[in-house]
Amino acid sequence: MSKTKYRLIAADMDGTLLNDESVLTDRVKSAIVKSVDAGVIFVTATGRPMMASESVNALFDRDMPFIIFNGVAAVMGKSYKTLFFSSLDPKYAVRIYQTGLERDALVIMWTIENNKEKLWVSRDCKESQKYRSISGSQFDIMEDPVKCAGSGIAKMMWIDEADKIKIYRDEMGEAFKGEVNCYASRPIFLEFVGVQSSKGAALQKIGEIYGVGKSEMIAIGDSDNDISMLEYAGLGAAMANASDEVKAVCGYIAPTNNEDGVAKVIEKFIF
Repeated sequence: MSKTKYRLIAADMDGTLLNDESVLTDRVKSAIVKSVDAGVIFVTATGRPMMASESVNALFDRDMPFIIFNGVAAVMGKSYKTLFFSSLDPKYAVRIYQTGLERDALVIMWTIENNKEKLWVSRDCKESQKYRSISGSQFDIMEDPVKCAGSGIAKMMWIDEADKIKIYRDEMGEAFKGEVNCYASRPIFLEFVGVQSSKGAALQKIGEIYGVGKSEMIAIGDSDNDISMLEYAGLGAAMANASDEVKAVCGYIAPTNNEDGVAKVIEKFIF
């Protein structure tokens, strides 16, 4: 294992590992691989499905854990073994779907069917086509979230203008308080997962599986959905492009995602 205090690094993808062009730079790649070779467990913690995380998974010559769908599940990258999965209650999915339609937001739903991720959208439009290209998955049109639920609903999303998402985040956070976790993962994305699901809770479970304590963990992120793991880890590192709310819970501010900030954290605290 690594000779440093930290034995595990958990890093968000968009706005953290990836630059604004969604590219994993050579310096970041090198730092990740070097840390893993030194014995560090590298956990990619993303709101994406596993199928959209291959740019990181391809770096490893061994199985590494991935937190996907913002903490709903954790999957091993090579074997695709599921470490845990906690679905969203369909009764809340119906409310999220209907409320989103009332606000004319694009409603997205990810489900698990036969151990495969499936994407559903409320309508075919410019925004759903763009999300399809981001996620790397084809979609079907959803008219009833319960009928589309498959083996379980991983998460739901609204896509809308950034100023509306800010308002909806507060409104829905109050409306679903104690029932559903609600946060903005990007300025135009509002995400809904089960109240027991978060990146922080997922990080705790992975630590238990690997025998790694929170004081031995570094978490790196930039958005609201990263706050739980940034608070849980022994060291929370915010990207310079993060919001003030995210920076406030962190002990270190790294350079931006366009300045190889993740590499800087690894170089500083691991090597």
